[in-house]
Amino acid sequence: MVNVKEFIINASLLIAIVSVSGLLYKQFLVNASPRLKNILLLSLAIFSGWISMFFGIHLDNGVIFDLRFVPVLVVALFAKNAFFIFVVGFGIGLARLTFGISEAAIAGLYNMIVLSAAGMALQLFFPRLTRMKRILLSVFTLNFINVLFVAFFGVIAFVDYLSLIMPIVLPMNILLSFLIVWMINDLYHEYVSKRNLIESARKDPLTKLYNRRAFMNYFQKFSSGEHGEEPFVLAFIDIDYFKQVNDTYGHIVGDLVLQTVSARLLHNLRSIDIVARYGGEEFVIILPDCTKENAIEAIERIRETVAAQPVCVNNIEIPITFSAGLAASNEFTAEQLLKRADDALYEAKQSGRNKVIYAAAEAACS
Repeated sequence: MVNVKEFIINASLLIAIVSVSGLLYKQFLVNASPRLKNILLLSLAIFSGWISMFFGIHLDNGVIFDLRFVPVLVVALFAKNAFFIFVVGFGIGLARLTFGISEAAIAGLYNMIVLSAAGMALQLFFPRLTRMKRILLSVFTLNFINVLFVAFFGVIAFVDYLSLIMPIVLPMNILLSFLIVWMINDLYHEYVSKRNLIESARKDPLTKLYNRRAFMNYFQKFSSGEHGEEPFVLAFIDIDYFKQVNDTYGHIVGDLVLQTVSARLLHNLRSIDIVARYGGEEFVIILPDCTKENAIEAIERIRETVAAQPVCVNNIEIPITFSAGLAASNEFTAEQLLKRADDALYEAKQSGRNKVIYAAAEAACS
């Protein structure tokens, strides 16, 4: 017979782990790398299954009754990679063996493998269901698979399980599943809101590039060596005759030009490059681990691409060019770098526009 008091203790432990995990995730993992997030969350899921068994209801013949299936359900609903479901299920199954290898422990391992396979199937075969339908389907399916597996393949007598355990366990498990899923869903939406808020504070709303504040933060990190000691190249870019575009076609078209140039910059640069809107029609780029020759070649290529593809608005082709000024971090101090790149941009604008000027280091006096 299942002790309801011990069941509530087991459920409370899972709820506490969910709450603490959500707090840690929101406070410390918002800006963590996806790899680190995945490792920590998978480890927490496996750990919560082990804790559930450790404080589980120990019946006769080495049988442990607990809520270890709940982490598999959670991962099946919230993980973006179906393989993670198997990792958690198999990890919890192996954790069952730490309490002793017995017929019940082996059955517990197989049960977790079956549950994780079912969770993977639900995610792979029903990806287009609404959130609510996925929750309902996953909660009922995994709960019924869990109780049926234990009934048919567990070490508890089938009749005893159906008459003494299942009438209490199944409804309570389903209610607990909905409670924990609701808690995690609420924590997830809160995390997404916080992430979006942080992201919006760093991004320019029109171009979706980093804003000036975010750029200065990156610039300080690169200049101080926080992102490595490799030299980087700084590039200032300014759209030529942009005021004439606004005056001739209007600010809405001007905004479209800014968005188009921004998209072309992102499309033609590396994922490690930092691209920001510095203000108005001016952009700034940090090219990490890049020689001045490669930087000049990259910006020249983008300049040619932009010049060769006019922006088309309402069947009107608007020719767009830009000027650029570059400076390398290994030739100037951090204080000088911004000014020298900006001076090079000014020189490009004054000497005819639609060109790239590199700020060479001043020769030492003999």
